[in-house]
Order: sequence, then structure tokens, then C-alpha cells
Amino acid sequence: MDVVVTPTGASGTSWGLKDRLGRELGAIEQDAEGLFQIMPEPNGALKSVPRTHPTLDKAMTVVAEHMHGECALDSQDWD
Repeated sequence: MDVVVTPTGASGTSWGLKDRLGRELGAIEQDAEGLFQIMPEPNGALKSVPRTHPTLDKAMTVVAEHMHGECALDSQDWD
């Protein structure tokens, strides 16, 4: 299943995760140490994915592998 990563807010430290049908899968948030945390929806498809990653790209790669699809950044809505 393909996942779309959409920036949320103006700070550039959080991204929403949805499938191509618009269903919420969770979020990725950058913490104070600069690490990227996958925050899955409770009982969602990403609940067993490893949570902490050194880069946004690595977090997206883990999501894509776990979902057996693509994980693409949608920057259209970014301010």
C-alpha cells in the first residue's frame, strides 16, 4: 500500500501519514534531539513499525518497506 507524507504546520518538524485513499496512518515528528519518530495510529497498519530513525528519509523507507509499497513526500501544501 502506498503512503503519502504531507508536511503539517509551519515549523517543518511534523508530517502526516495517509494512504492513497486518504486514510490516516499516523505521523512522523522530529524530536528535540533531531531524531524522527513514527507515531502510528492506535491499532493501525504501522503499529509494529520501528519508531525512531536518524533521518526523515530513513523513516519513510521503513514505512514503505512495512507497507510493501511506496512512501512519497507530498510537498504541495508546504508553506
